[in-house]
Amino acid sequence: MINHRQLEAFHAVMIMGATTRAADMLGVSQPAISRLIKQLEHSTRLKLFERSGGRLIPTREGLLFHAEVSRAFQSFSRLGTIADDIRNYRVETLKVAALPVLGYSFMPHVVGNFHKAYPRTTINLEIASSDFVRDLVAAGQIDVGFAAEEIDISGVFAEQFAMPPAVCALPRGHDLAVKAVITPADLVDQPFISLSHADRARHRIDKLFDHQRIARNMVAETHFALTICQFVQQGLGVGLINPYCLDAVATDSVVVRPFLPRITFRTLMIYAPDRPITGAVETFRSIAHKKAVPFLREIIQRFGIFVSAEGEDAFGQLTEPGPWIRNPLA
Repeated sequence: MINHRQLEAFHAVMIMGATTRAADMLGVSQPAISRLIKQLEHSTRLKLFERSGGRLIPTREGLLFHAEVSRAFQSFSRLGTIADDIRNYRVETLKVAALPVLGYSFMPHVVGNFHKAYPRTTINLEIASSDFVRDLVAAGQIDVGFAAEEIDISGVFAEQFAMPPAVCALPRGHDLAVKAVITPADLVDQPFISLSHADRARHRIDKLFDHQRIARNMVAETHFALTICQFVQQGLGVGLINPYCLDAVATDSVVVRPFLPRITFRTLMIYAPDRPITGAVETFRSIAHKKAVPFLREIIQRFGIFVSAEGEDAFGQLTEPGPWIRNPLA
């Protein structure tokens, strides 16, 4: 039976041209090399060398056999590189899904940072509603998902990711743009662009206005915060949005102000309970957590959301991503 040591000796002789140099290369004796070559010839039933004056001269069979052995050793030499690639997450596909408010703004930045560290890992990014993101994760089709907190977390593991406070987007030149903070009372009878009834954050916003008996002039509804901003840009009205979406909005196209009372858009990072959290997933998770608050602070500065200390106080402290929320029934 052919063994690796025999092939190693044969390969060394073919490369070095002599048994003595092959022995030095492998750190063994010259008789050991000769013995391994004879064993290989016996195992293969091939005459690999002609013996002449103490020298080994490769036969045609030996040359043909070595061509295959050389290819095999090249493959073996790649195993270390492959192991390093696996260890450093460079030979896999990472599947990520996110709700639109993060998928069209924050996620490309996270993916960009991840790619710089691990350029050979392929990222698949799916942008979908929070409920659909949850279903994809629960079905094991996605490694990590980002969804609104209101999703059903049965069948998934979850951790709090971000809790950005709602801000009010106003058309350029709007009368309310001079205010440091926008309140429900400021929006009485204002043309208002709302999230759709399917969005659970809409219910919290409506409840707030109903509690204060503030009537708004609803002119449009949409599923997406980014679309609200686009309507605001057209002067259609004002709207309350998750500030993460502002990364995809031109800074000179809208005015943005803090809103009180504070309403948060809580988001989760979710995982399938029966899929391991691999090194790549853990790295992506870490990058997302590290960028979450600095990313939002940069948006606040870029849009000049704070025009006074009053506005900054109203916005409140930006909390770091929170703890794991493991569903006990998962």
